[in-house]
Amino acid sequence: MEWYKSWFNSEEYLKVYRHRDNKDAEALIELFLNNIDTDRVKNLLDMACGAGRHAVILAQKGFTVTAVDLSDNLLSVAKSSAADSGVNIDFIQSDIRDFKTDKKFDLILNLFTSIGYFEQDEENYFILKKAYDLLAGGGFFVLDYFNKEYVEANLEPQTVDEFDNTRIVQNRFISGERVIKEITIDSNGKTNKFVESVRMFSYDELIGALKKIGFKIKNVFGDFKGSKFKLESSPRIIIIASK
Repeated sequence: MEWYKSWFNSEEYLKVYRHRDNKDAEALIELFLNNIDTDRVKNLLDMACGAGRHAVILAQKGFTVTAVDLSDNLLSVAKSSAADSGVNIDFIQSDIRDFKTDKKFDLILNLFTSIGYFEQDEENYFILKKAYDLLAGGGFFVLDYFNKEYVEANLEPQTVDEFDNTRIVQNRFISGERVIKEITIDSNGKTNKFVESVRMFSYDELIGALKKIGFKIKNVFGDFKGSKFKLESSPRIIIIASK
């Protein structure tokens, strides 16, 4: 089920995740830039860049940014944001699995839970291997994922959000190793329904996969503030690795 193709390309997606703003992006960027050797970083790749929040901020900081995403709609938003900010970013529309380039990057980002969409683990881990192959020697990789244990303990079965003639109902449940979100959006007399289905990788699974590929684990944080990762209480798994 390729749910991500229609969902990420819908206009409703950014309504559901409007709380993920530039403040969030700036906090995460500050965290990983403070924990890598930025003198080594000139060219970077944002894998699954979405609406370009991180890519634009990093371009403003002087980095040369390539940003890849599958969604035409999100890339359109990202391009407008870059133009408004006066920065040049090489935006590329592609499934990251199919992305090809002769470039090697000093820093590669995979943020806001941008793997785990595929049914087969081999396909999900392929994204991590792709990052390793595209990374220059000594380069850095940042993976930001939700913490499985935290989700299992704190999952809200339902939330309702109402604003500007829009009502969003999100029903969440766990099925096997996946967390499912059924989203119903009523807006201006129209109803649209979407589904998210994401593999819940544990800390050990992610660390093990990265090490097997060849990455060296540098740091692991549990939130955008840079708190030490704690298995039971950290909402995120933010891994900084190197090649």
